[in-house]
Amino acid sequence: MTTAPLPHTPPGGSVLAFGEVLLKLRLPPGDRLESMTALQAECAGADLNVAAALRTLGREAAWVSALPPGPLGDWARAHVARLGVRDLTLTRPGRLAAYLIEDHHVPRPSRVVYDRDHTAFRALRASDFDPAWLAGRALVHTCGISLALGDGPRALALELLRAARTAGVRVSFDVNHRRLLLADDVAAPLYAEAAALADLVFVAARDLPLLGGVSGLRELNPQALIVVTHGAQGSEAHLPGGAGVRQPAFAAAGPGRVGRGDAFAGGVLHAWLAGQAPADALRWGAACAALKTTLPGDQLQASLSDVQAVLAGHDGAEPVR
Repeated sequence: MTTAPLPHTPPGGSVLAFGEVLLKLRLPPGDRLESMTALQAECAGADLNVAAALRTLGREAAWVSALPPGPLGDWARAHVARLGVRDLTLTRPGRLAAYLIEDHHVPRPSRVVYDRDHTAFRALRASDFDPAWLAGRALVHTCGISLALGDGPRALALELLRAARTAGVRVSFDVNHRRLLLADDVAAPLYAEAAALADLVFVAARDLPLLGGVSGLRELNPQALIVVTHGAQGSEAHLPGGAGVRQPAFAAAGPGRVGRGDAFAGGVLHAWLAGQAPADALRWGAACAALKTTLPGDQLQASLSDVQAVLAGHDGAEPVR
């Protein structure tokens, strides 16, 4: 299957992402939390990852959040600047969120320990919304993590989505359920409220039951494009009229499993905003996810030509000589 290339200056406008950023502390491969002796610091955050993927593909992207004053807030801002993402963060009292990750491969499960209380992001309120955030935007993106981090961030996220709808700006919502942050029975109605406002909904197959499956999501939102991800088994898109398309994952290997879903979302959004059909948008997402797998860190590092090479089926194992 041939996917139409996108122009180097992509049509469709800029994207605003909303969500928390964290200090990610990664253990070396094979180490356990109980016996750790070294940690690698990285800047992480699902919504920032999506913005970074869009930016590396050439699309203008901005990110709004809250960071604390001081060196850790400055560190996060410097990282965002290096990504080329426009920084619209607010300064609020509190801490920078953090988490430790012990990242393994099957059959050993990975483990995460969150430290996300009393953070600057949790100090956000609906009254922090600034209509200027939406100026020139084609789309606003956020995920369920923002809804799980307290009443204030949740109210601001929903205010942003409602304002985007009123302004004619499209909305993307990734369920991205984190069971360490929010119990299933509490999460379901919160996600439903956001999903009902979205033009495009991303949801992992494992989280579909929270919203009654594809049929339940369709009842919530008759017009949304619903994208269901199945990890290594690929993805599928459910169109408003009932049709569906499937996309297998591209073969990939490497240390970059974390952030792969966000790279997928960025690729889908990039192509979808440019007017590509859902089948082509899924292929863009799959290519970005495969490329993310090859490198460590949370954000996609790839050029437009890298993605197009994957789409064209080029063998990336052999160097160009």
